[in-house]
Amino acid sequence: MNNSSNNNFIPIGKVVKPHGIKGELKFFLYNKDSNLLSLNINIWFKINNSFKSFDLLNLKGLGKIFRLDSVNNRNDAELLRDKEFFVLRDDLPVLDEGNFYLNDIINFKLFNLKEEIGLILDVLLLPSANYILVNYNNKEILIPVLEKYIKFFDFDEKIVIMKNIEGFLNL
Repeated sequence: MNNSSNNNFIPIGKVVKPHGIKGELKFFLYNKDSNLLSLNINIWFKINNSFKSFDLLNLKGLGKIFRLDSVNNRNDAELLRDKEFFVLRDDLPVLDEGNFYLNDIINFKLFNLKEEIGLILDVLLLPSANYILVNYNNKEILIPVLEKYIKFFDFDEKIVIMKNIEGFLNL
């Protein structure tokens, strides 16, 4: 399937390397607490500029090794080494009212109270906190997504209002 709407694909992890000779893959998840792989949903890889779907056959090693359909040997597995993998946005579980996935705020405008700061380019899940990557005066800056910096999210206007972020902007 080649889907022109790439924002429908949510990156959730990356293959590290093949594991063994039967096509198993060692991987890591961007959100180590995620249980998405246990939900029986398709895993997608971008191969030659189009997305290809794989069924997850099994998961083992405390969730660090998986096996995909049609990846049956080490050579097949080697083709997926270092590749990012995705799930479809529509396959994600529906969240309770008031909750959202951080990926939903990509391409929102970021404001510091009343002043527009820039555009949110990406969301990074790092061990210390989640961060937004913002284009600010043609520079990329990282701002942690922490309660002390967030004023509110406006999904109708596609904006995020933050506070106390001057130190990140080098103002």
